[in-house]
Amino acid sequence: MLTGVGCKLTATFFFSLMLALGKAYSDYPVAQLVFFRSFFALAPLMAWLLLRGDFPRALKTRRLGGHLFRSAAGVGSMFCLFASYGMLPLADATALGYAAPLMIAILAAYVLGERMTPLRWGAVATGFVGVLVMLGEHVGAHDPAAPARSALGAGLALLGAALVAVAMVQTRRLTKTEDTGAITFYFQTTTTLASGLFLVVAAVWPAEWPWAAGLGAQAWAPPQPQDWAPLIAIGLLGGVGQIFMTQGYRFADASILAVFDYSSLLFAVAIGFLAFGEAPSARVLLGAAIVIAAGLAVALQERRKGRPAAG
Repeated sequence: MLTGVGCKLTATFFFSLMLALGKAYSDYPVAQLVFFRSFFALAPLMAWLLLRGDFPRALKTRRLGGHLFRSAAGVGSMFCLFASYGMLPLADATALGYAAPLMIAILAAYVLGERMTPLRWGAVATGFVGVLVMLGEHVGAHDPAAPARSALGAGLALLGAALVAVAMVQTRRLTKTEDTGAITFYFQTTTTLASGLFLVVAAVWPAEWPWAAGLGAQAWAPPQPQDWAPLIAIGLLGGVGQIFMTQGYRFADASILAVFDYSSLLFAVAIGFLAFGEAPSARVLLGAAIVIAAGLAVALQERRKGRPAAG
């Protein structure tokens, strides 16, 4: 079990570094950051599959439509994720993302037929109270320097969390018949193609057409020579983090590892302070504490039932 927990914490740390780099280089178009994240993540994924002797066997599928649906939700969540991290403090964006497990619990009840007990409903409702507490930091007059940008970032973080919930519920359905390598490969490949296509469309979109200003801002921006390494690292960190996360579930139950998802807030606070001079407000910490407590209640209930927790 300790090996699984170690893999999970390592994965969470790598993902935190990845998102911190995405924030540090948020002057580049979001589509470009997503492209680097997905394209260069394929390298460690393919190396891992080859070392396991699972290439190309693990990529075989009879559910291509299911993979595409999961990937579409994943693509949207990744765009929202990188955009929100560029607009919000690292810890705030991370904490708002904790709404995803709450949404997963609700979707799993209606899509997968999982039973929602009164305790689970109460935990979900409590968690959303915590989300509202955190939103108060970014909606209204709490951020006088840039209220519109702050509110947009919070909205994108929650939209990203909702799309993560859709993607994770679909992943649950796919894992019944599909290899983990296939699920990850098709997601990374679809995201690479989608972000690349977005960059091409943004580059050729006529200036007189609608949405030209917004799309033009997403056209490929040639990286400065010193920026190539950190941009590529975004993808490598994401790919390696994905491998450690997958390996973690080989050595420990999902219901145990779900508890360690919340270590990302500790990493975000530390990296945000050291790299960006950010310190989360008392309101955000209070809201995050409420959401984490609700999430832990769901995870512990799932643990007692002996089945994986949502998320």
